[in-house]
Amino acid sequence: MIRIPRQARKYLAASFFHIIIQGQEKEYIFPEKRYIYEYINLLKKYRKETNIKVIAYCMMNNHGHFLLKVSDMQELSKMMQKVNSVYARYYNYMKGNRVGYVYRDRFLSEPITSHQYLIECIKYIHFNPVKAKMVNNCSQYKFSSYNFFCKSLNQKKFHEFLTKEDYEDICYNINYSIEFLDINKDIKEIMIEGIQRFLEERKYKLFQIFEDREILRELIFYLKEKRKVTYVEIRNFFGITRGVMQRLIIKKKV
Repeated sequence: MIRIPRQARKYLAASFFHIIIQGQEKEYIFPEKRYIYEYINLLKKYRKETNIKVIAYCMMNNHGHFLLKVSDMQELSKMMQKVNSVYARYYNYMKGNRVGYVYRDRFLSEPITSHQYLIECIKYIHFNPVKAKMVNNCSQYKFSSYNFFCKSLNQKKFHEFLTKEDYEDICYNINYSIEFLDINKDIKEIMIEGIQRFLEERKYKLFQIFEDREILRELIFYLKEKRKVTYVEIRNFFGITRGVMQRLIIKKKV
C-alpha cells in the first residue's frame, strides 16, 4: 500500500487554491492590456475543459494571482500548463520572437484550508494593486475580478460557498488580516510565515521543532511543498548540515 504524506492528503482534499504566476527575473510579462486580456481569455478557454472555477483574480505587470475552485489537482496542473505554455508562445512572438523562459516558476500554489482563509484570500488578491499604490481603491483597477465579483452580490454564482454577509465583508471591508504567498517577500519572511502557519495548523509548539526530529522532518516537507522553498534555503535557515538534511529527506521518502 502506498502511504500518502499528510501534506499531500491535504492537497488532495482541498477545494480552493491560491495560484501565483510570475515573470522570470520579475520581467513585465503583462506590459499592456492586450497581454492581460490574452492570458485571461486563455484561462477562460482551458478552464472549460476541466471542472475548475475561477473565483477571483488580479493581473499585475509582472505576476498574476488567482483563486481557483478545484476538484482534481491533476486537472489544475494540466490547465495551468496549457495556459502558461500557450501564453509563453504568444508573449515570445509579440516580443519579436523572443527566446527563453517566460516564468520564474511553473506556478506557485497554496491550499485554502478554511472558510475564513477563503474570504481573506479573496480580499488579499483584490487588494494587490492598492498595496502596490497603483490605485487608491480596488474598484479603480480594471484588471482584477473585484468589480465583477461585487456586482454578483445578488446572483447565485458563488452562493454555494459564500453567504451575503461574506460578500459584504469582501466588498466593503477589504482589509485582510492573513498573509498569503507574495512574490515580493524575501526568503526569511516566507520561512517565518510558513513556520507560523505550520504550527497553527498542526497544533505544535515552537520548541517541538527542535526537540523532535519527526516534527522537523514534517516541517521541512511542509515548507518545500506549500511555501515552495528549496532544501538549500531550509538548510541555511535552520543551520542544518547537508548530511543531516539528506538523512531527513531519504527517511521521509522511504
